[in-house]
Amino acid sequence: RLHQTINRSRMILHLLAATMAAGCDPGARPPATEPVLVARWLAAASTWGVVATTSKSRHAAWGNVQSVADNCTGVPYFYLSTLDETARDLADEPHASLVLAEAAVPGRCEHTDPEDPTCAKLSLHGSIVKAPDQKSALAILLGRHPAMRRWPADHGFRAYVMHITDVFALSNYGGAHPISVADYLAGHGQARAAPVSPVDHHDPPRS
Repeated sequence: RLHQTINRSRMILHLLAATMAAGCDPGARPPATEPVLVARWLAAASTWGVVATTSKSRHAAWGNVQSVADNCTGVPYFYLSTLDETARDLADEPHASLVLAEAAVPGRCEHTDPEDPTCAKLSLHGSIVKAPDQKSALAILLGRHPAMRRWPADHGFRAYVMHITDVFALSNYGGAHPISVADYLAGHGQARAAPVSPVDHHDPPRS
């Protein structure tokens, strides 16, 4: 099942690569009664989240803050260094989780505790691997995180992408609910991708 899901995700990513952009507009937050749209909005509005891997050195769960960009497609991209624990863990075991919280979005949940159910959360599960199209993936990441262009070129940074197998979302009282991957990826909201801005991945960020 996982193999079929990864192959399907790769096909979707290949099709999206033709129209992906270096930036997108997440728009206004959808109402809590639309959990799929809230999930997609949160994925688009977030600039960072916590990636949980299985630590090879500690033999236990390992959480690490990572910058993220999804270009309003729902598919998260990361820029990871092989000097970092997360990339090393993924090389050994690519299964991982990404947790995003509305409280991390500037101007959101300012008068609400981050743990309050009305402050949305999104948990994505799947495999995080090196993006097959580094050029398009890097364009997406630099559009959201331009400072990455200045990160050291000798630190082994590469673009990674998550092949999603499970989605759980919380945007109101009543507990987190699973969302099918198909519904999540097909979500139609106010998030809009812009035309692609090509980036030459052979010209790495400068040190």
